[in-house]
Amino acid sequence: MTDIQNHNKILVERSGPIGRIVINNEAKRNAMSLDMWQAIPAAVKSLDDDFDIHVIVITGAGSKAFVSGADIGEFDTVRKDTASATRYDDINSDCYRAVRNANKPTIALIKGFCMGGGFGLAAACDLRLSNANGKFGIPAGKLGVGYPTNAIADIVNLVGSANAKELYLTARVYGAQDAQKLGFLNAIFDDETFDEAAEDYCKTVATLAPMSAQYHKAAINSAIGQSDSLSMNELKSMANACFDSQDYAEGRNAFAEKRKPVFIGK
Repeated sequence: MTDIQNHNKILVERSGPIGRIVINNEAKRNAMSLDMWQAIPAAVKSLDDDFDIHVIVITGAGSKAFVSGADIGEFDTVRKDTASATRYDDINSDCYRAVRNANKPTIALIKGFCMGGGFGLAAACDLRLSNANGKFGIPAGKLGVGYPTNAIADIVNLVGSANAKELYLTARVYGAQDAQKLGFLNAIFDDETFDEAAEDYCKTVATLAPMSAQYHKAAINSAIGQSDSLSMNELKSMANACFDSQDYAEGRNAFAEKRKPVFIGK
């Protein structure tokens, strides 16, 4: 099922327990316009609020790009001075925050270019998968712009301060193997088998106990000091709810009966 979420270039798809947000601007290598950034939070919320969705996947249309960056062609109007740039960055930050703070696990599926704002969008996700042809980088220094602080924090949390400085201060373009060495990518799949392998990876996440996944995501975010993390009391309540859940009983029974568990998220 596909529906248009506030913008005809941000599509929401549902397939069983997997929800997808598709960046649908293939003619521009999925470059993000300001109104596309604005549409992402509502798309994330629609999947995060859907009980039947266990994992949220973000991907780009076609095979050339995940997101090649922001649509620089509109910068003369939407990012032309301090006032407009501040508004733009606030909207950009709201997008990253929505992805970062989604209750459900988020996975970026990357083919081809993942640059600038696309790199930041992928960094806001919990997991990142790429095809062997992935290209990664942050060209801020080539444009003379400053990226939102929360996006920088996501990248530092992933790759460390020294690697983050190299990303920003050299504007180097990395291949998939080098991006994985940085700690940015969780897995790389061959171009020919990417769709099938990535789907299997997403299904693995989606079929595990949802309450357990949401708690562990929140606890890890708190442990690294991520912005807007839950309090220790909130985390303790989430952990306790796992032990009181039907899924915990199902997990124990399935283990005893030597079968795969079927989790329902409550």
